[in-house]
This record gives sequence, structure tokens and C-alpha cells, in this order.
Amino acid sequence: MRLKTVPLTLILVLFAFGSLAQTPNRRTPVTRKSSTTTAVAPAQPAATPAPVAAAPVTRPPASPIPLVTVNGQTITTADFPAELRSQIESVEDRIAETRNSVLQLQINTELLQREAKRRGITTHELYETEIAKKVPAFTPAQIKKFYDDNKDQFQGVDPVADAKQISNIMHDEVENRLADELVQRLRKTTPVVMGVDINTPNLNENAVVATIGGQPLRASALRERLKPLIYNFRSAAYDAMKQKADQMVDDILLLAEANRKQVGPEQIVRTEVSDKVRTPSDAEVTKFYSENKARISGDLATVRNQVVSYLEEEDRKRLEQALSDRLRKGADVRWLITEPPQPVQQISIDDDPMRGDVNAPVTVVEFGDFECPACGAMQPVLEEVLPTYGNKVRFVMRDFPLAQHEFAEKAAEAANAAKAQGKFFEYASLLFKRQKALDVPSLKKYASEIGLDRARFDAELDRGIYAAEVKHDMEDGEMYGISSTPAIFINGVRLKTLSAEGLREAIDRALAAASKAGTPPQTP
Repeated sequence: MRLKTVPLTLILVLFAFGSLAQTPNRRTPVTRKSSTTTAVAPAQPAATPAPVAAAPVTRPPASPIPLVTVNGQTITTADFPAELRSQIESVEDRIAETRNSVLQLQINTELLQREAKRRGITTHELYETEIAKKVPAFTPAQIKKFYDDNKDQFQGVDPVADAKQISNIMHDEVENRLADELVQRLRKTTPVVMGVDINTPNLNENAVVATIGGQPLRASALRERLKPLIYNFRSAAYDAMKQKADQMVDDILLLAEANRKQVGPEQIVRTEVSDKVRTPSDAEVTKFYSENKARISGDLATVRNQVVSYLEEEDRKRLEQALSDRLRKGADVRWLITEPPQPVQQISIDDDPMRGDVNAPVTVVEFGDFECPACGAMQPVLEEVLPTYGNKVRFVMRDFPLAQHEFAEKAAEAANAAKAQGKFFEYASLLFKRQKALDVPSLKKYASEIGLDRARFDAELDRGIYAAEVKHDMEDGEMYGISSTPAIFINGVRLKTLSAEGLREAIDRALAAASKAGTPPQTP
């Protein structure tokens, strides 16, 4: 029996965490099977003292992890398919690789900062001069050639309809190459000496993991960036173990039920699930479409069959869960693993737009994108829930425009221009409601609607006065492990369930923890 229909494959990627309701931070939906460039850990030039290569670690076979007992029978990872077990057992190796990659990334960042300071410019200006402005605009012929040369690596891509997306991939590859070349040049002129192994067990935060131009880089500098990444790996592994073990518990209990009734397991599933799946009525289809229209592409006539299939699948899941609950009701099921705790991150809120009492015990910070449908859908939830807590909660908004949203970054700049005139939230509310019209002329028109000084607003928007502020938010967001929006933190803990109920539960937990610990509120 396969009561749970979610795929079991353990996908452990660097930024794995994110709700299905969120918009991922990728430039376009076009994908290639492989990537040929990387700028995270460029090879060290000969002029740079290199660390002595560590001898390969030969790990003994991992002991099976006990997961759950069901009526006295223990399920362990040894009962999993070999591929899934291997992926779970490789988690600590992947974490070690990530620590090394983040260390190299931090070294690169320090090198860029040193070079910018030497030139008397900002790191953003350095990046623009040495990288961004050197990326060419690609001609249709170049895009076509790139597609033809890599045709086997693209998945379901139309070279004409998706030309813009292919161009973005080309842009990213050139940008990565230029960034890699810049860092390698800087490493030739600035000595980088590796220090204590970043993967040393119980590493002291004051340990020097590298020295850059004579300046020590301590382990503490990597802490905030590593927190969410390590959590993502362990959380993904936990989810995979729990999901597979849940299926195995259901299978064991279903087989026992079938033996007791002297029927086949498939007959029980057919009787209690398959035969009971209900086709939704026209009224139910229309109601679902109306309630979710903002997130559905196409009119009702076009998507009706998809909506019907979705609602039928939801009904199937409900029936499967009901069967699982019934089978477990009389069983002795004891879990031996616990979900890894979410990290508490130090989320900076400096001069960002804020609503609420500055001394509130709970701070809710949203990193959002004005063009992101999931962000737009979350705004009514925030507006419904947050006011009910009065002065116990304050709300801070930060920018995280996603690369695939053409107008998101300029919209974020426009919102900052509105903030300068004291009307950020009024303006932001308009943007979330009008996500399909965020071009510059529309952004300026909305400024008039809320009574902003248009001459000042237009001048600041056209000159990109707030571009650096938006970039700063994006850089912070990346450090906090954000790869999709909306990303919401409650007293530094990321919200996992993007719903009114999930938000209330998270705020209530934070209030209880703050009250118990007497913790002061997060301060700018």
C-alpha cells in the first residue's frame, strides 16, 4: 500500500528549505541538466599559500538509525532502499562540503571588500564596474547558437518563446565566470592562508579559519550564514526518514488488518479509499477557482479539468489519511526520532519599514517581493492576524526581489521612495494588489494615488537612489538562507507554515518563550 503519495526522493540542495506556497529565487523556470560554472570556491592560484590537502576520510559503514516501533517491530534506515539510505547517510558529508564552500565564499567577500576599500568605492560599485557592466547583451543569433550547442541539456524549452530565459542563463554563466576571474586576480595579490579546519568538531567561534592579507577570519563570521544551511540538510533528511517510515508503518498495519479480515490489502484500500473518491460538483469547482483565482493562470473553462483532478486528489489524500488514522488508533506506534529544532537567527532590522511598538516582545520580519504571487496572497493573512496582538507584536518589511520577476527590484526601490515620504505601507499595499502592473509608469502613477510628492518620488526612482538599500536587503536575505519568498521570521525563527493558523501558532510560541525567558525584544 502507498497511502502517502508524495515522492520519497531525498533532495538535499544548498537552499532546500521552502514552502510549496513560496516563490523560489531562481532567474527563470528554464532548467538545464547541469551547470558548467561555479563561483563559490575558485581554485587557488599558485601565488597563494594553499592548505595541505587532507587525507581522504574512510568512513566505516553507518549504523542503522532506529526510527519507529510499531507493535513491537522496529523500523530502521536499514529497511530503506539503498539509494535513499545512502542519501541520508551522506548528510554530514554534504554539511562538511557546505562549510568549506561558505568559507570560500566568505574569503571571496572579504577580498572584494578589501579591493573596494582600496579603490575608495563600495563593493556594489566594484561589482558593477568589474562584472555587471562587462556582461554583454546577447543577440538572437548568439542565443540560438547557445541553445543548439546545449540542446540536450535543456528540458522542454522553446528557443523562440523562451529566448529571454535562455539569455538569462547565458548572462548568469558569463557573470559567474567574470566573478570567478576577479576573485582569482585578487587572490594573486592578497595572500590567503587557511587556518583551522572549518569542520573541526566543537570548533571555537574565535578559531581563525583563514588569514586574508594578514587579517584573521574567525569561525564566528560564518555562523549566521551556516545556521540555515545546516538546518536545511538535517531537516530534509528528517523529513525523508519520517515520510518513508510513515509509509512503512501504514503498510505493516494494513497487512495486519488484511490478514485479520482474510482479504488482500488492495481490497481494503479500494473499499475505503478508491471507491469513495468523489468527483467535485460544478459549484465546488467554481468556488475553488474563485477563492484561488489570483494564483491560477487561465480562466475557469481552461483550467476546469485541472481543478477537478486537483480536488479529486485532495479527496483521495483525505481518505488515505482517514484510513491511516483508523489503522493506527489501536496500534502501539512509538517514534524514536525527533525533528531538528529550527535555528534562531539574528535578523537585522536597522532602518527598515516598521509597524507596531518598538518595545514589542515579538518581531515579525518579512522578506518579500512585490511581484511574487505568494507574497501577495500572504498580505491579507498578515493584515488579519497581526493587529489582533496589539502592542505585543511589531512588523518589519524587508526586500528580496527575485531574479525571475522583471519589475520586482524597481518596485522595491519605489516602495523605499514612498518610505522616505512616510507612506511605505500604504504604497506597498497598492503594489501587492496590482502585481500585474509594476512597470515604472505604473509605479509613478500609484505614487500620485496616495498623495506623494511626485517630483521627488520620480527623481529618486529614476536615479536609483534606493537601489543600494534593496541590494543590502537581498545580501542579508541570502546570508539568512533565503531562496524563496515570502520568507517570514518570528523572533528569528523562520515561519514554516504560510497560513493564518501557522502564523498565530508561531507568534504564540514566541510570546510564550519571551515571557518565560524574560527576553528583551529584538532591537534595531
